[in-house]
Order: sequence, then C-alpha cells, then structure tokens
Amino acid sequence: MTKYKGISMALVVAMMMAAAGCSGGSSAESETQAQTQTSAPETETEAAESETESETQAAALPEGQMYSFLTGEVIDSTVGMQRPVAIMINNIEEATPQQCGTSQADILYEAVVEGGITRLMAVFQDTSKIERVGSVRSARHNYIDFANNFDAIYCHYGQSIYATDRIAQDGIKTVSEYVGSAYFQDNTYSAPHHIFASGETLEAGIAEIGEERNLPDNYESCFVFNTEDVEPDYGTIANTVAIPFTYSQPTLDYDEATGLYSKTQYGAPHVDANNGEQLTFKNILIQYAQYEDIVGGSGCQDITLDGEGDAIYITDGKAINVTWKRADKNDQTRYYTEDGQQLSMNPGKTYIAVVPLDFNITLSE
Repeated sequence: MTKYKGISMALVVAMMMAAAGCSGGSSAESETQAQTQTSAPETETEAAESETESETQAAALPEGQMYSFLTGEVIDSTVGMQRPVAIMINNIEEATPQQCGTSQADILYEAVVEGGITRLMAVFQDTSKIERVGSVRSARHNYIDFANNFDAIYCHYGQSIYATDRIAQDGIKTVSEYVGSAYFQDNTYSAPHHIFASGETLEAGIAEIGEERNLPDNYESCFVFNTEDVEPDYGTIANTVAIPFTYSQPTLDYDEATGLYSKTQYGAPHVDANNGEQLTFKNILIQYAQYEDIVGGSGCQDITLDGEGDAIYITDGKAINVTWKRADKNDQTRYYTEDGQQLSMNPGKTYIAVVPLDFNITLSE
C-alpha cells in the first residue's frame, strides 16, 4: 500500500529552465504509439496539406465518423461536433439511492463544494443516451471552469451566490431552474433531492435559451487519446485507488479482465439507479489544487484552477506523475507527462477528482 503524492515536476522543470536560461519547451520525442485526432475534422484540402499520423488515422475512419473529443472512441460526427452538456449531480449520501444517469457520462468530475461535501458534474456528448439524470443540484463557480474545459453547456438547478456572480460576469447562458422545459420533479423524493432531467428535456432547455449547439469547426480538445489501449511502461502499481474526500470516501478498484476501474463510495458500490450498474472508468485523473474557504461563505470553497500543478494519471493498474496547466479562465486544462509532452490517455471514460494539496492518495496492489 502506497501513500502517493505527485512530485512537483512543474517546479523542478521551472528551476532547471531558469538555471539553463532556457526560453521554454522541451525537444519533441518520437511518438511510440498513434494518437487520435484532437481537433475538428479537416476539409479535404486541409487534409491534403498535412500528412500527420493523427489525420491519416482520422481519414481512415468510415465517412461521417470521428474520434470523440471526450473519450477518444469512434462516434458519429454529427454527435461528436455537438457541444457536450455538463450537469450538476447531487452526491450527498441521502441522495445516492435515486442518483441516476451517471453510468452513461463520458467524464465525471468530483470536487468539494462546502463542509467536506462533494458534488459531481457529469459530462455527456450524446444527450440521446440520457434516459433520466439527477438528482440535479445547484451551480458552483468552480464547476463552470470544469465545464469550460470542454465548451460544455452548463446545466444546474439553483446556484450559489458566487456562481451567480460568475455567470453574470462572464455572460454565460446556462440551463438553470428558470428554464422551465429542462427539468421535472419526482415527488417520490423530498426536496431538494427530487429534480431530474432527460436528454429530451435538456435539448428543449438548450433550445429555449437559444444557446449555440455545435462546436466551432476549428475546435481543439484539451484531451489527447491513444488510438488503442496502451499500458504505461512505468509507474506505481495502482489496483486500488482511495481518495480521502471526507464523506464520500471514493475508491476505485481495477478489474484486469475488463481493464476498467469500478467506483465505490460511502462504503458501497457507486450505482446508477437507472440500470443498477456500478460506475466504471478507463482513466482516472487526480488533480491537486489549492482550496480556500471563502470568507463569510459558510464553508464554500474557492479552488485555484489557473496556473499549473501536480496530478496523477491512472490506467491499466498503474499510476504516473503528470502535471496540469491552464493559463486563465478562458483556457482549457491540459495534462503533461514528466518529459513535457501532452498526456495521451487510453480511449474510454474518465473520472476526474480535484483534490486539496494536502490529500494523500492511497494506491494498493
């Protein structure tokens, strides 16, 4: 069992560069495996002008298909070029029996909102797969940054005053509780754990606010993916990953037969009420960030998400040190390996835990 804290490679690299008088950037190394396309499909003319490996890979796909910006898996281009939706999900223990839709999410974020309580944000590329999702809860300003990583349409029911200010300052159109077509109540459950949505109602809500539905033609993803599964050739054994969030206490257990991590929380399997399935992920990203109590904010947290910091990437039973970087709120968060290259992840779903700097992540064989 290993108590694991990522080494601050960003600091080490910065010191080395300063000592050497470098202006930044390491020499590119030859790729050992193909990577999927991380920008929008190019026109025939543009493709002819550039013969990169990733473009050749993309051109080999059947017409009308592309690699997903969220998972690296092959999907229909009409779906892949739509903006994802990012939905705030209640994650207190009382609300877990009715928690649903999460097993269909392409990306699942978890971070602390206040008083040690975490909230989830589920990111979906294809709303037609959302039978029912919820219970839907209020916006938090930090999660707006998470959604912006993918140019996702942010969906929430209620908002903190800090989220309200951020939405107003940035002029963001969100699918909120004021968008009547987007949500419905299930009075089987008590408030505030009784608000849900479906793919159909969310699409109605997006249409109601008049938000742009498609990604720009020149969109570039913050993720890079391998075209096939590649087991890291170094790293710490990580068959079980334990994250010490105060209440949810999530663990993720690796199944060698499926190549996936199964998530538990509150001492039980983390299950989607829609189908009874336990949540599974191909990739885990643990991002260390500075948390601070907002003065007078009743325990609400402000997370520093600009700049750079340490992270851990976990897949196929191994964990490796990586770093994250984001210039400002208009930028995307990207992850880098110790040699300065952008992290190339395995195709599949990703769980991202944004944790305080003093968290010790336990990795077990």
